[in-house]
Amino acid sequence: MGFLYKSLSRALDYLWFWSVIYFIIDIFDLNIAFFVLSTLLITLLFIPVEATLLRYFRTTLGKFIFGIRYNHPFTWKSAFRFSCRRAVFLNTPMESVYQKPKRSSHLLAISVATLLSMLSIFPDETINQASKILPFEFVQDLKVKRNGGGNCPDGWVKLSDTIELPFLAFFPETPKKSQEIRKELPHSTHVLVYKEYTQDSYSLGFVDLPKSWVSWGSNLVFKGTLQQILSREKGKLIDKKKTFHEQYPAMDYKIEKASGTSFGRLILVDSTVYRLEATTTDESQKGSAELFINAFHLI
Repeated sequence: MGFLYKSLSRALDYLWFWSVIYFIIDIFDLNIAFFVLSTLLITLLFIPVEATLLRYFRTTLGKFIFGIRYNHPFTWKSAFRFSCRRAVFLNTPMESVYQKPKRSSHLLAISVATLLSMLSIFPDETINQASKILPFEFVQDLKVKRNGGGNCPDGWVKLSDTIELPFLAFFPETPKKSQEIRKELPHSTHVLVYKEYTQDSYSLGFVDLPKSWVSWGSNLVFKGTLQQILSREKGKLIDKKKTFHEQYPAMDYKIEKASGTSFGRLILVDSTVYRLEATTTDESQKGSAELFINAFHLI
């Protein structure tokens, strides 16, 4: 049983460490050669990580989950020597003991190992969640790049205003703030303020809704917003479908108008509805419309 536990703990250590390596390679779009090389040399790359863990804890994450802990107190030299022998010969004559960890520590170790192993499966979601927690600018920039905002074509212009905007948007040319509509709601102190930026056939608008409206769910919000759009633009709804923009609920729609075909997306973020729309006159412009919509990112 001892050999089995050691083998399983080793496999678990390699799994979470490989996931971390894969995550780094994936988010920074490194060459596939890095992935192949790191996979082949994972036993050697793990040496400094294992040595550090042995030096301070006399165990590794995988070993801790299986209750394995070495009796020998490691120095930096002995820890690296042990890890090197382990990587080359797979087994080492070092005495270890089996200690059942506390339930809370055991569950925490399993959770950490699971989260690290999931990095390779959900890299984009990991970056999105990290951008909410970590106050580092490079994390925010990485999120934008991963989601397309950093890959807009040369010549496109970033939307800017006199106030700080909670999103990033890009237009083919410099957009202008075309309108700001204020509407008071009856029997309420809430005032709807709709702001819109336009540039030729591209438009971006947003409005903050009362919390009570949003509590009924995104489907009703999108339905009511679409009705307002259709009544204003005098078009015919051709298609609509629910989707997600990053991690937020969204709805794509297609409207046929006298001036052409409009491709749009509604995005609900807390109590704010964003509307992105691009009107095309022929099929060749559809790619630019999709790029305009997908390049929109919330900060």
